[in-house]
Amino acid sequence: MFRVMNEYLAKITLEIDQRFSQKIDLFLSDRKDIRKYCINVNYNKYVVDVHLKKYSMELADTIFCELAAVIRYPYSLMSLRYNEGTQVRYRFVTCNEEKKGIYMDLVLS
Repeated sequence: MFRVMNEYLAKITLEIDQRFSQKIDLFLSDRKDIRKYCINVNYNKYVVDVHLKKYSMELADTIFCELAAVIRYPYSLMSLRYNEGTQVRYRFVTCNEEKKGIYMDLVLS
């Protein structure tokens, strides 16, 4: 899966779009189950660190799926999940028809 994700990333042009930052921020700020979060941009990648009030794998998955539904392009998306003890990391990529897209590394703990 890692190779497939890297091949997918190689075929699209990553960009940073202020609208996506705003959508991510609005989604996370409305959640009552999140203690704090931080959104950073590193090169052409969003790095989002979320600290939950009470961590559970089910809650982390729910938050990821709902956030992905809010920010995804309807054309294409791909995601990978890494379980790392008391945190879970998602790699998320979505692009539009012109092969311009966003990449996000989401860590929930």
